[in-house]
Parts: sequence; structure tokens; C-alpha cells
Amino acid sequence: MAFQPNLTGPGKNFQCPPADPIMTDPERVVRDFYHPQRVQVIHPIQVVNRHHCVPVYEHVYTCEEIDEYCGTHPHPHQGMLRD
Repeated sequence: MAFQPNLTGPGKNFQCPPADPIMTDPERVVRDFYHPQRVQVIHPIQVVNRHHCVPVYEHVYTCEEIDEYCGTHPHPHQGMLRD
């Protein structure tokens, strides 16, 4: 509201004419809105099957049976051993 002095006399009803409005530069107000956006992230996985040879000992026994003569002299009635 404009200041109006208390006038007495012939101009006591005087009022200033309306002034033109003053327009200032607009003040910028930014409102940010965030919305989810799906983005696929691909993680490749490579499964490597490695095969290793590991020595595992398997004990195998062979058996041979032989006959031996343990006497001092062969007896005449016993036969000789053959190979």
C-alpha cells in the first residue's frame, strides 16, 4: 500500500494513480521426481570341470606254490622233482 499523506484543503481527496506492476525475472523452482528404470546387469558364469588323475595304490599279490626236497639224499623210491 502506498503512503498517502493526510491532506487538508482542496486536494484532500487526491489519490495517486495505480502504478504499473513490476515484473521480476522468474525464480526457478525445480522439483525432482525419480522413477525406477529396470536395467539388466548380466553376470556370466562359466563352470569349468577339471579332471585330475590321482594315484591310488592297489596292492595286488600273486601267489606261487612250489615243492622243494629238503632231504640229504633222495630216497630211491621217491621221484625227482621236475621243473
